[in-house]
Amino acid sequence: MEKQWRCTVCGYIHTGENPPETCPVCGVDASLFEEVIDSQPQGQAQVKAPRASEQLNIKSFTPEEAIRKALYKISYGLYIITAQFEEKDNGQCANTCFQITSDPARIAIGINKNNYTHELISKSGYFGVSILDQQGQEFARKFGYRSGRDVNKFEGVYTHRGETGVMLLDDVTATMEARVIGQLDAGTHTLFLADVVNGELLNEGEPMTYAYFRATK
Repeated sequence: MEKQWRCTVCGYIHTGENPPETCPVCGVDASLFEEVIDSQPQGQAQVKAPRASEQLNIKSFTPEEAIRKALYKISYGLYIITAQFEEKDNGQCANTCFQITSDPARIAIGINKNNYTHELISKSGYFGVSILDQQGQEFARKFGYRSGRDVNKFEGVYTHRGETGVMLLDDVTATMEARVIGQLDAGTHTLFLADVVNGELLNEGEPMTYAYFRATK
């Protein structure tokens, strides 16, 4: 029986040995898929009840499965990455945003090359980061379901423009605007290195983590 993989953002089910590179429904990458295992809680190994005559038996994973499950243990946040070029705006949900240095304030993001946001960042050289709080599940879904080439993802969302012109969300814990200073080809993704040129604190909510999103989705 072939494996099944569930997108943890929109719920799409993919059948195959490996998850798809990108979700055909919401566009997130393979890191946001989890294997569907009916006989046990998601993400846990099968465990036999220990008996007096035998040791605890834990399912052995292939090297590829072990790597994927180990990657799930890395802590991620969830962010809305936005970009603007020639009066066109877009945003997407992403979990790859991290600080590189504090002086100067420098961050990096990973964006799939097929995404509309990637196109706008590449053309403009700027992007915004809206840091979701733990009430931001709907933002993660709204900015992950469909491509911004087809719909206006900002419709019905309270936003404001930053100093660089990028759209930023109002109902988040904090925002940043960044200027790209370098990039690395990472295969399916580009890693954009950028200097933070503006930031704002909007509320004191706890930042959303990927683990929290999966537990409460």
